[in-house]
Amino acid sequence: MNDRIKIFDTTLRDGEQASGFHMFADEKVKIARVLADMGVDVIEAGFAASSLGDYEAIRRIVSQIGGDGSRTICSLSRAMKSDVETSARAIEKAKSGRIHTFIATSDCHIDGKFGKDRDWVIEKAVEAISYAREFTDDVEFSCEDFARSDLDYTIDVACHAINAGATTINLPDTVGFLMPHECYDGFKYVIEQVRSRGYDAVFSVHNHNDLGLATATTLAAIMAGARQAEVTINGIGERAGNTSLEEIVAIINERCAERFECGIDAKFIGDASRLVSSITGVYPQPNKAIVGKNAFSHEAGIHQDGMIKDANTYEIMDPEDYGVKSVITFGARSGRNALRSKYDSLGIALVDDDFQIATERFFSIADAKKEIDDADVVMSAYGVGFEQIYQLVNVDLNLENGYSSIVDVDHSGSVFRATNCGNGQIDAAIGAVKEALNLNYEIANFVTSSNGTGSNSEANSRIEVTDGSYVVVGRANSTDVVTSAVQAYVDACNRLSYIERVV
Repeated sequence: MNDRIKIFDTTLRDGEQASGFHMFADEKVKIARVLADMGVDVIEAGFAASSLGDYEAIRRIVSQIGGDGSRTICSLSRAMKSDVETSARAIEKAKSGRIHTFIATSDCHIDGKFGKDRDWVIEKAVEAISYAREFTDDVEFSCEDFARSDLDYTIDVACHAINAGATTINLPDTVGFLMPHECYDGFKYVIEQVRSRGYDAVFSVHNHNDLGLATATTLAAIMAGARQAEVTINGIGERAGNTSLEEIVAIINERCAERFECGIDAKFIGDASRLVSSITGVYPQPNKAIVGKNAFSHEAGIHQDGMIKDANTYEIMDPEDYGVKSVITFGARSGRNALRSKYDSLGIALVDDDFQIATERFFSIADAKKEIDDADVVMSAYGVGFEQIYQLVNVDLNLENGYSSIVDVDHSGSVFRATNCGNGQIDAAIGAVKEALNLNYEIANFVTSSNGTGSNSEANSRIEVTDGSYVVVGRANSTDVVTSAVQAYVDACNRLSYIERVV
């Protein structure tokens, strides 16, 4: 039988500690539901003593998700009785509840932060664990800054912690300091020595990504005997983040399935990533493993040709197993075979001579653009010039009626006006454009960002719009965010209308 690796998700605690990533209680509950559906073993729902908001969020998660005991709901606590008691109240109605208490064990922290000695740390750890056991049988203890702690002293602390009632011992690389071989050696030594003294527990790994090694060091710890991995969705967390849940799950499934297993239903990973991204407002870098938008994207001709013939040539896993999709995108390095397949998928039939002319046009267009969409592909096939038939004339906020916008749009020389309410000013204004032009093009993706730091910087908007058959990209810049977004939508409408007229 394969060794079972428990997945301990701390997106709602350590992940939320990332600068600017604060989550409200409703948002935490939504994420916790997805984590529970995914099969996460332990959901660290927050740090109850840190704020009343976090305390209430944990209680809500317990009441809505922790009632059947299928998932353990956990609260973090410093090695202080007051913290432990607050955590105990927060999780008291959980059928399976855990208190996770911690104290630093490195001399750097003991001397510099506490101004105490090693015996004091052990005393505080034992006191907190013993008190936590009065409320629950499931107590986790973390040796904060294990990476820079004396290993023999860590062994002493772990033995005292287990003797006091800790059932899980976490050895975190709090600052992302360890190399993979150091993590392996450290875990192996501590686990062996603790067990040689007659003590045992589940050993857990929690690593940060300061040197970009969090996943590698977490895997090394698992190889050395850790049987719980502490992770976050999208790898979010303090500073450079934590070990990514999606990466550890994929590694176990794809490369270590003969030795390890976890209870994660990976099909939920894509949904979880998108939900966390939408709540935090920060999406993974495009080349982020598993969940980045380019993780299963193929644009180079050689890769596209391989993918068309056999997806295994350039994909080592099935993206749909992880709730994401494989896509072929187009640009200056795309291949002719992929381009022919793209024409076919758009219903464009070209004989050889026409195809040769179309490909020459395509590469001329692609060389001059950062990003290619369906309108560019159609333009290369038909050679018909692009014409803008819609122009945004004006957009105003209707202050008398909440989030309501008034939009004037020029259609081939005639100006049409519409007023619309929406979920925010941008939504209202785009809805008004749809009404004014009698269009129902849907937004597939929308991103706006600033090109500077001042209040007078421009908003850069990129919007993907579809009519159900084609997908195009509209772009616009403006010092007004709403105007930028609406202009980008109108730009996309022009591109879709071009396709419909030509095709």
